[in-house]
Formats: sequence, C-alpha cells, structure tokens
Amino acid sequence: MSKGIETKNGFTLVEVIVAMGLFALVIAGGLIGVRRGFEIVENSRHYTRVSQILQSEVESLRTLSWSDLSALPATVTITVDPEFDTGSYDIYSVERTITNVSTTLKRVDVVASYTSRQGRTINMRYLTFFSDGGVNDYYYRTI
Repeated sequence: MSKGIETKNGFTLVEVIVAMGLFALVIAGGLIGVRRGFEIVENSRHYTRVSQILQSEVESLRTLSWSDLSALPATVTITVDPEFDTGSYDIYSVERTITNVSTTLKRVDVVASYTSRQGRTINMRYLTFFSDGGVNDYYYRTI
C-alpha cells in the first residue's frame, strides 16, 4: 500500500456543469410545454365563447319574420347578450352585416373578433342565408 496520496472517487467540475446544463434544458422544455398547454386551453375557451355568441345571434335572427329581418340595418355592431356577460366577454366585438342578394334572399355575415394574449387579432365568422318563406315562415305560422 502506498502512503501519501489518497484518491477520492467523485465528479469533476466539467461533469457537474454538463449535468446542470442538461437538467436546465429538461426543466426549460417542461416549462415551455406547460405554457403552450395553457395557451391551447385559452384559445379553446375563446373559440367556444365566440361560437356561442355567433350562434346566439344567428338563432335570434331565425326567429324574425321576413319583414322584421328586412327592417334591420345593413350593418350594426352588436352588444353581447347579457345572458353571456360574465365580465369575460368584454374583449369581443361583434358586427352583423345583412346584404340583399335578391328580393327574396338575404346574406347574413356575423363576425366576431378579439385580440389574443399574444397580440394577434382573431376573427371568426358565421355566414348564412335567409329567404322569404323559408324556415322562419313556418315558425310564424305555427304560433
């Protein structure tokens, strides 16, 4: 046995730095994944809310008679129905445009837009057509 120099088994400084770097990459990747997951959930929530708002507007138009539908202004900014207003609907702006295609056919565009957390403007649009004597005519005859 030799006396004087004792060897200790351990990690070198380079090994520790490499291990810390790899650990930091794994943690950063996990945090980026969690952040992206939250963004996906937020976008899905917005999509659902906007779909509800647009569908509600189209359905309220379906209950109108042809003369009431014809009397509506060509373009109007719509306020969100108080039924939906929970404070989180303030970021949405909705505009309805009614265009005469012919004397018995109208094109209705309902567009909702909002600004995402990333600063992008997102637009969603419903497009439908109403005709004189269409679905709403049957609705009024049955009342």
